[in-house]
Amino acid sequence: MAKKPISKNNQQNKAQKETKTTPPTTTSTKPQTEQAPPKKTTPQKPTLQKPKEKVLDNLSILKTSPYIQQKRESKANQKPNSLKELFEQNLLSQKEERLEIVLTGQYERALDLMFEADASNLYPILVGPPGIGKTTLCRYYAQSRAEITGNDSFEWITFDESTKPAHLIGSFNPATTIQKGFSFEAFNSGPLIKAMLNGGLFLANEVNRATEYTQNSLLEPLEERTLSVPHIGRVKASSGFFFIGAMNPSELVGTHRLGEALKDRFNVWIELDYPDKKTEMKIIEHNNPYYKVEESILEKIYLIINRTRTHHQIQTPASLRSGIALARLTGVAQKRNASEEPNKILRNLASNVLYGAIQTKPGVKTKDVINNIIAQVLGSI
Repeated sequence: MAKKPISKNNQQNKAQKETKTTPPTTTSTKPQTEQAPPKKTTPQKPTLQKPKEKVLDNLSILKTSPYIQQKRESKANQKPNSLKELFEQNLLSQKEERLEIVLTGQYERALDLMFEADASNLYPILVGPPGIGKTTLCRYYAQSRAEITGNDSFEWITFDESTKPAHLIGSFNPATTIQKGFSFEAFNSGPLIKAMLNGGLFLANEVNRATEYTQNSLLEPLEERTLSVPHIGRVKASSGFFFIGAMNPSELVGTHRLGEALKDRFNVWIELDYPDKKTEMKIIEHNNPYYKVEESILEKIYLIINRTRTHHQIQTPASLRSGIALARLTGVAQKRNASEEPNKILRNLASNVLYGAIQTKPGVKTKDVINNIIAQVLGSI
C-alpha cells in the first residue's frame, strides 16, 4: 500500500521536472535555430555590393554623360524637327555661341598684337605647330572685334593642296547661268568676297598648305584691297576689312614654301609655341569641365604630353588636344571605378591617346617610344 503514493509522487515530480525542464530547453533551442541562419549570412556579400556602387557599366556611363545629357534635355517634350529646321536652329546657335579661352602668357600677347595690327591696317600671320590654338585664338579675336565694331562678319577657310581660287572668290551656278548669263544672280560668292564686301574678318587658316597658284590669288586683296571676279568685274573691300593668316612651321610634312610676294604682304608675324606648364594645365582643365581630375593627375598628364616634345625619337609630338583627351578619359575612368589607382588608369589610356597623336622617326616603333615615356613619368610596372 505504501508503494502507490510513492509512485504518484514520483510521477508528479517527474511531471514537474519535465514541465520545468522542457521550457528552458525549448526556449534555448528556438533562439539558436532562429539566430543560426543570420550568423551564416552575416558576411552579406560585401564583394558583390561594393562594385555595384563604384563600378559603372557602359550604359550608365553613357546615360550620365553631360555631353549627351544636354542634348536630351533640350529635346525633351519636343517633336522631332525636320532637317531644315535643325539646320536653321544650329545656324542661329552658332552665331550666339560664346567662346571662352585661357588668355595668359603668349596668347594674351598675341591677342594684343592682333588688335594693334587691326588698328594700324596691317595684316598679321600666326605661325606655330598644330594644335596650339591658333584657330581658336582667331575665332576669339573675331568675337571680341564684333563686340567693339558691331560687325560680326567672320569668314574663314582651311587651305590644302586641293584649294582653288574659286573656293575663295566663288563660282557661277550652271543652271542659273544658262537662264540669266554671267550675272550676279548666277554667282555664288565665296568666303573671301563675303568678308571683303561686308567689311569683316577673313582667316586664311594653314595658308602654307595651299599651292603657289592659290597663294597668288591672295596678292591682290592683300595689296590693293580689291579682287577681280570673272565676268562681273573688280570688287573693292568695304571699310573694316581685316585679313589674318595662320600657318604651320615650314618643316612640317604637307606644307609648301610661302611665296616671297605673299610673305611680304603679311606685316606682323606672331610666333606661337607650345605653352608653358602653368598655361597648358589651365587649358586642359578649362576644356574638361565635366570630368574633373586632381591637380596631381593633371600634372602627370602634362608630363606625359610634354615628354613627347623633348623625346629624341619623336618627329611630330603630341599637341594640346592630346592632353585634353587624356584628361577627359581619365575623369570618365575614375567615375566608372573610383577605387582604381590613377597611375594604372593613366598607364592604360596614355597609349590609346598617344598612338595616333605622335609621329616617330623612321625605323622607330611607336609603341616602344610610348612605353618608354610612360615608364619615365609613371615608373615601370
